[in-house]
Amino acid sequence: MEQPVTLFTLANGAAGELFDREMERVSADILDLNTEADAVRTITIKVKIKPDKGRNFGYAEMLISSTLGAPKGVSSTMYFGKKNNRATAVETVPDQKELFDPLGPRPVVEFNRNTGEVVNG
Repeated sequence: MEQPVTLFTLANGAAGELFDREMERVSADILDLNTEADAVRTITIKVKIKPDKGRNFGYAEMLISSTLGAPKGVSSTMYFGKKNNRATAVETVPDQKELFDPLGPRPVVEFNRNTGEVVNG
C-alpha cells in the first residue's frame, strides 16, 4: 500500500531540507548586528497542487521562503551652507578648527631657559 503524502514525505523529504536552509538564513539574520534585534522573521511554506481534469493525479510545487529583519539605519549630522554661491552640506562643523595640523607634526622649538633664545631653530 502506498504511503499518504505528508509534509515530511513530499518530494522525498525536500521540505525538511528547504526548511533547514531557510532556518539557517533566519538564524544568521538574527545574529547579524546590522539588523534590528526585535524584528519579526518569518518562514513560509507554500505547497501548490494542480490536479488534472479527471482529478486522478496532480502536480505539486513546494516553495519555502523567509522574510528577514530590515537592516539598521545609520544616522549622521549635517551642516548646511553655501560655498562658491552654491548650496552644500557637510558632516563636520564648518567653523571648527582642525584638531590635528593637516601638514603633520612640526619640529619642537627648544628655548634656553635662562636667556629665552631659540636653541635649535
